[in-house]
Amino acid sequence: MNPPDKNSIRILVVDDHFFTRMGLAAALNLESDMGVVAEAATGREAIALYREHRPDVAVLDCMLPDMHGAEVAREIVSHHDCARLLMFSVEETEEDIHRAVNAGVRGYLPKSAPRPELLSAVRTVAAGRRFFPEPVLGKLHQRRSHVSLSAREIEVLQAMAEGLPNKLIALRLGVSTETVKTFVGRILEKLGAEDRTQAVMVAIERGVLRRK
Repeated sequence: MNPPDKNSIRILVVDDHFFTRMGLAAALNLESDMGVVAEAATGREAIALYREHRPDVAVLDCMLPDMHGAEVAREIVSHHDCARLLMFSVEETEEDIHRAVNAGVRGYLPKSAPRPELLSAVRTVAAGRRFFPEPVLGKLHQRRSHVSLSAREIEVLQAMAEGLPNKLIALRLGVSTETVKTFVGRILEKLGAEDRTQAVMVAIERGVLRRK
């Protein structure tokens, strides 16, 4: 990795896939005003390398083996409030975008974006501005129009996705069957679903639950 020119945008690249990380770094290093100073494959490594290098921009993947990208962003921002973070991820659900924005990222771009848009995003975030393409903004506004599920409701929803009946969900969570029925009713209402199957499908589509 060649050291960037002192006037270049110094970039930390974070992605757990080696070839993706290598390709991204190569694409950025081709630009005369950019230089990759470090690469990380995990969330913890990203946090440590950010502290060491203090890059102008960190380009983060959403799904890392040890942490969600939003958790990495939140941890970095909590210690470096001026951190300029760009989420660059295959995950494009409204929940992922919502979590990332709440964690403090300055931009969000899907990996399907063309190279010129990525370069524009890096330059925009490096300049202290925000970069959210219209489709991303649309999903963010859509997410903000929905009522959030509580942590307990997500636990019940996860158990529903596993096909567990109310009695087994109650045993797992240490609550009564009636309490589970109440949670299920709230989940259906919040997700605008008519039944448990539809609730799980809506949750997966929004990114509240992950596909197995």
